[in-house]
Amino acid sequence: MSDLNELLEFLPQKDPVGFVKEVLVCEEHDSRTVVTFESVPTLSMLSEAGAQTSIFLRLTEEKKAANVPVRAMGMLVSVKSKWLQKSDKKSFEVESRYISNLDSFFIVSFTVFDGDIAVAEGQVAAVLERNGESL
Repeated sequence: MSDLNELLEFLPQKDPVGFVKEVLVCEEHDSRTVVTFESVPTLSMLSEAGAQTSIFLRLTEEKKAANVPVRAMGMLVSVKSKWLQKSDKKSFEVESRYISNLDSFFIVSFTVFDGDIAVAEGQVAAVLERNGESL
């Protein structure tokens, strides 16, 4: 897809909880987005932004091997996150990286940046729907 921001149509979350406003990177095992909030975000809001950014990981070979469609819907199973340094900003960049998967169970890490400074990090785990099966 030539315009990465066309990918935003695949994001199921919409305002006010659709935090991703711009897609900067959408690669096999890495994605990066710009996220904005209406107020200074809590750690939970940053964690949700990390989960939303993970949607833009392609994971083509991993999905094929697990019989998962390219644009599969998923169910968030767990989130683990922590503050590294608090910030009073309302806009950040979030980087998401593939860690591993076991069949259709995927684990992804994320880091939230205020400029060059990492302010939060964590991991999300999700189960993605397989071809012909609903969650």
